[in-house]
This record gives sequence, C-alpha cells and structure tokens, in this order.
Amino acid sequence: MVPETSRVPEPSRGLTTGTMLEAFGGKKGLLDSSLPATVFVIVRLLAPLNTAIVAAVAVGLAVVALRRVRGEPLQQALSGFFGLLLAVAIARSTGTGKGFFLPGILITAGSGVVFAISLLVRKPAVALALSAIDPRYAIWPTHAALRRACVLSTAAWSASFFVRAAVASAVALSVGDGASDNLVLLVVINAVKWPLIIGSALLTVTLVRRAEVPELSEPASP
Repeated sequence: MVPETSRVPEPSRGLTTGTMLEAFGGKKGLLDSSLPATVFVIVRLLAPLNTAIVAAVAVGLAVVALRRVRGEPLQQALSGFFGLLLAVAIARSTGTGKGFFLPGILITAGSGVVFAISLLVRKPAVALALSAIDPRYAIWPTHAALRRACVLSTAAWSASFFVRAAVASAVALSVGDGASDNLVLLVVINAVKWPLIIGSALLTVTLVRRAEVPELSEPASP
C-alpha cells in the first residue's frame, strides 16, 4: 500500500464507461444506429422486403427529426442516417435482406483497421479520444503509464471490432435470406456487439485510472 504521506496523484476518477461510450459515438448514437435495423427485421417478418426498407428509412428520418426538435447534436444521427441510406441502396440493388447489414459489417471491420493503424503510427486512437474528452490526457506521449494504457486499450478496441465483423460475416454466410434468417443475423450482431463495446469501455477506464494521471493545475489568480 502507498503511505498516506506520499504525494501520488489520484486516479482519474472523472473518466467513466459513459464518457468512453460518448467518445466513440455515445449511447444515443449506438441506439440510433441499431433502431432502423431492428425495425427493418421486425417489419420484414410481416411484410415484403421493400416495405421493411421503407419502414427503416422512416425510423431513420424520425430519429434525425427527434434529435433536431430536442436541440441535440445531429452529427451522430446524420452519419447514422447516411449509413442507413447506403444499407438501403445495397439491399435494394441485391434484393436481399442480408445486403442491409453489409455496410455495418464493413464499417465495423474498417474501424478495427483504423485503430490498428493508429497503433502502427504510434498515435493510439484511445489516446486521441481521451485528449478530446479532457486536456489532462494530452500528456499521454510523455506519461509512460498512460501511454501504455492507451496502447493496450486501443488494441482491445481494434480486436473487438474485428471479432464483431468476423462473427457477423460468418453468420451472414451461413444462413439464408429469409425474414427469420435476418432476425438471427440481427440477434447475433447485437449479442456480440454490446458486450464487446461495454467490455472495451470498462477495460479502458480501468487501465487509464490505474495510470494515475494528475489533475491539471489551476491557473494562478492575478
């Protein structure tokens, strides 16, 4: 144990799983991106593919409108809507429900590649995200413990993206394209997605807190 007289900086207790999720899209952003796909699958169980596509687009528009009415930032909602339009375009062009999920799988795999590249260029994505959350973390290049925490966390996030994309791809290739098959794909995607996202966020918070990053000094009074 550290003696009470030691002046070891307090761990960064302001960092939480919630703030990490916000840095990577936010809980609302994650839910907004999942809702159209959920509606798409539910409607397809009861109606043709085109009807399910229309329902998903309607929900996407409703999400953007709701964020606008509430005066909330639209960046995540709009990016999710553009992703939805891409999913709709592929589903329409291929005539398959599985095509609706292809952009999400590719984006997830691409995120894993981006995080891996950030490690190769020695600018871990987690370190950049933390610096945007709180300027105290801008010392990561010179703070050995924090830098190590950011490297390990970025590697964990990268691995989680690749696992999610691999599992979704394997399921998409192994099932058919009926409404029930689309339901299986959606369930598997979410069953893997949420535990890995939350687990990666928890791991990041744990490692960063253990790095014991000091608080920023208050500016001296004039």
